[in-house]
Amino acid sequence: MFETAQDYQVAAFIGLAVVFELLERVRPAREVDRWKDLKIDIFSFALAILLNRLCHQAVSAGARAVAPHFVLSAVAWLQGLPSLLKLVPGFLLVDFIIYWIHRAQHRFDLLWRTHAWHHSIEQLYWFSGFRTSFFHSFLYAIPATAIPILLLKLSPLEAGIGYSFALLVQFWEHTNFKVNIGPLAWVFITPDYHRVHHSTEHSRSNYGTTFSFWDRMFGTYTNPAIVPTSAPLGLGEPVERRQLPRMWVGV
Repeated sequence: MFETAQDYQVAAFIGLAVVFELLERVRPAREVDRWKDLKIDIFSFALAILLNRLCHQAVSAGARAVAPHFVLSAVAWLQGLPSLLKLVPGFLLVDFIIYWIHRAQHRFDLLWRTHAWHHSIEQLYWFSGFRTSFFHSFLYAIPATAIPILLLKLSPLEAGIGYSFALLVQFWEHTNFKVNIGPLAWVFITPDYHRVHHSTEHSRSNYGTTFSFWDRMFGTYTNPAIVPTSAPLGLGEPVERRQLPRMWVGV
């Protein structure tokens, strides 16, 4: 039915969008005015798709061009492993690297500029999480593209599964859904976990994008239970129109 990774990506997006829209309607975590920033969210989504494609192609071509042949030969055995034995370590490695990139974005001013547009979100729900600058997309595309394509050489089906999981995480962490996953919260982040990170007072914590144990291991964890669900989100100051082009680029 699906012949390319892109076919899986489109199907995954449509399916997950329907699921999370329904979840938010049934059990919202907080009141959200979707109409307030809808135009910006639609524009941001279109921009994010374009940037993702450009960064994906650039990183993929660059990685293949500069990677030494002996490195590719050394990891060839990984490419022959069963899908599960490639996908699970791949997810862990990508998420570990992105944790440190994310943390650095909040530590260094130059990198913060690539991330500030994402933190301008004040109405957090599944569709709002696509606010990403060009350089934000590029930084995250390095591990998210190089590891699956160069290191693991995933098939279209495997790449489709990987993309579906990454998209699930993207929707899950930004969704306005009230949920309690019990002991699994020691392993996986939750919507309220990531909402803490988007709050104006606790943005330098809860950097994990898939797994919560990175924050617990490296001392950047804030318990969502101590932060009110109604805590204000965003940068804590209005974004002027003249700032938007710079924030979209990430400089």
